[in-house]
Amino acid sequence: VRTLRPGKGRDPPPHGRRAMVDLSPALGDVESEDYGEDYWVICLQEVAGCPAILRLISGVPESIAAESYEDRVTIAWRYSPEEDGLPCDADSARMDFFEDVLVESVEAQMNACLAIVSTAKGTKEWVVYSNTPDDVAGFIEQLVQQNDLPIELRRDKDPNWQEYRRLMETAEAE
Repeated sequence: VRTLRPGKGRDPPPHGRRAMVDLSPALGDVESEDYGEDYWVICLQEVAGCPAILRLISGVPESIAAESYEDRVTIAWRYSPEEDGLPCDADSARMDFFEDVLVESVEAQMNACLAIVSTAKGTKEWVVYSNTPDDVAGFIEQLVQQNDLPIELRRDKDPNWQEYRRLMETAEAE
């Protein structure tokens, strides 16, 4: 497992936090850039011989009260993996665009926080904590229908952000 901490000196993009990661085919060199205080912790693992990528926000943003964001919405996109288990370039581009829409719409307008993104073995998942899970789920379902996206939703109560905290502890232990 490789846990990355951000570098220095880059202004945040309009939607807040996005680390630029250059993954070589052999998971060699990895670069991370700091986009301000609100950045990702990135972990690279190998699962069954294939890369697994996990991104976690480095901490709960000060602008939200985590205890009021007690619902977890998990968005799972199933894809046909390449040999290395990761999505092809075309799927990856669609997923990146989806994530941009997700962040710009859901975080900005629906009292939600994208906290976890994982990619491995044919599935990419985004985990959003929210105090308006019906709005988040409704927005995602509308996107799925309008764009014929291979996405499934799960909703769970997670008032203490246990899933996020468990993954962060794992990342920090490595």
